[in-house]
Amino acid sequence: MRRFLIFVFVVAVCVYGLYRWTENQEAGRPEKFTPAQGPKLDYNDVHVLASMEEEYTRLVQAVVPSVVSITATKRVQAQAVEDPFELLFGPRFRRHQTEEMRSLGSGVIVSKEGHIVTNHHVVADVDEVRIRLSNGEEGLARIIGSDPVTDIAVLKVTGMRVTPLAFADSDNVKVGQRVIAVGNPFGFDETVTQGIISAKGRAMEDSSNEFFQTDAAINPGNSGGPLVDLRGQIIGINSSIYAGSGSGSWQGLGFAIPANTARRALEGIIKNGRVSHGYLGVTVPSPQQAERLGLPQIDGAYVYNVAPGSPAAKAGIKKGDIVTSVGRHGVHGFSDLRSQIAGVDTGAHVTIGLQRGSEKVTVIALIAEPREGQSASADTAPALMAGVHVMEIPPDHQEDLPPNAHGVMVSDVDQGSPAAGTLQQSDVIEEIDHAPIHSVAEYQEAVAGMTGDGVLLSICRDRHRTFAVIRAK
Repeated sequence: MRRFLIFVFVVAVCVYGLYRWTENQEAGRPEKFTPAQGPKLDYNDVHVLASMEEEYTRLVQAVVPSVVSITATKRVQAQAVEDPFELLFGPRFRRHQTEEMRSLGSGVIVSKEGHIVTNHHVVADVDEVRIRLSNGEEGLARIIGSDPVTDIAVLKVTGMRVTPLAFADSDNVKVGQRVIAVGNPFGFDETVTQGIISAKGRAMEDSSNEFFQTDAAINPGNSGGPLVDLRGQIIGINSSIYAGSGSGSWQGLGFAIPANTARRALEGIIKNGRVSHGYLGVTVPSPQQAERLGLPQIDGAYVYNVAPGSPAAKAGIKKGDIVTSVGRHGVHGFSDLRSQIAGVDTGAHVTIGLQRGSEKVTVIALIAEPREGQSASADTAPALMAGVHVMEIPPDHQEDLPPNAHGVMVSDVDQGSPAAGTLQQSDVIEEIDHAPIHSVAEYQEAVAGMTGDGVLLSICRDRHRTFAVIRAK
């Protein structure tokens, strides 16, 4: 039996060894491989696509040398650490240490003298700006000027071989038009992306600019680079992206400052060292404020208030007017009015179309430059009462109020409203800055005419009359 088991074991080992040897022999034998012979289509069969490919390549080759990579450096005091030198010799001998913070951006050369346009936010409050050309040349750039309103800055380099790009007339840009964006996203130089103009006239709550929206991929580091048309002309300066998910990266929504806005800022900085912005002197609610104030939706910009002595007041614009046009441009909301007035040269006369009740009115305003403390173009409404929702006093609530109480009842107060914590649900507002209120319509008119940073309210809370002061937060 024992001999039989040994025989079986030996046979099994031999069979396994034979199997492994055969497997190794198969593994070493070359596989049969027959590659495809040539492309599926000849260039002559797709000559249109072939021509497009060639033209796009030529376009990119013409544009890339004019795009620069920007490294902005800011020196900040390093976080304090225990210094043995100070411990030995006291604070008088403290060694001040600094660290450098760097940010990346892009720019585009726009003159033979070496002027470069980029975003204000790329070079704001920095100590040093270094640029690199597509051919590898590097050098320091001088900040000629910067304008936070348009988010445009102008740099200049000397002693470098530069190739400028021309500006196009961005008023002629059309939705659906093909564009390419060139820049240095995440520090990857000379990155080119392609897309179309997805929309025009996009507005941001914190900017007086109107923007082109594009689906050409724009990422951090693209800021300040050009958006160009198929002729290699600048139609916009890439500025920002939509980061709804908080990722901070491209999601198909990029925004560029129109070329005409950038060119106007460039010319102002080159000639005067700064950019002058038109001032009209009207206060208009943003869409969010208009909704909170209970104003109806309109096609135009509702004049919330007119500053005394302003160009608007001198032109005859009145509170309650609806601005429908500035020059030859239609106005469909707050952002339109703000961007159109900001783009008018100071000292210029501009025709403004108004809807005054059922009447169409045209006035001519002499656009001025804002004085210190005045905001350019059109201001947003202070909206001290934004977030306060009111209603007519219900008849069954009158018995809970003081005799002869009148006004409107607070139905709700939004969190974040300037009135939050001061007004309460069921309060009755009888007066606003000593003006009696008898209806929701009178309340809305009084709120629309508010100016300043505070308002005095006379209110009823249960059966007691008192005062409340609302101040801007």
